Amino acid sequence: MNDKEFINSWVSKLASDGIKIFPADFISLNNNYTEIRLPGKTLLIGEEFFGRYEIITPDGNLVFYANNYANAKFILYANRYTPELILVPSDETQIKKAIQAYELHLDSIIKEIETDYKKYFPEEKNSKSIVNEIFRQLNLVRV
Repeated sequence: MNDKEFINSWVSKLASDGIKIFPADFISLNNNYTEIRLPGKTLLIGEEFFGRYEIITPDGNLVFYANNYANAKFILYANRYTPELILVPSDETQIKKAIQAYELHLDSIIKEIETDYKKYFPEEKNSKSIVNEIFRQLNLVRV
């Protein structure tokens, strides 16, 4: 097995096993939320200005200002399938708990991939780039 085959096998495995969906699998919305319209494109966290964070497209176009880093991460994670509308809870505690649970989920996937990679390629040191490529192909982000 080479790196490309390893990546393809993990992409297939994760796609078929199902990766938990953020935020649906980590939060239950009540009536207290804010609707945010998005462009249906990949998004990034941009610069911080006075405690607010830019949400931008890869070509640098400003989409939205998040009130804080937790909100920026929530928007990025919820944008995996590039929806045009997301619902962000008004409760900051709920946002932080959902983010923490999702990041634990992603971290467990990363750990599993790295362990498997070391099993197949004990002498190689590029497990981080392999994980990055698997995440890129699945449109997963870990901020």
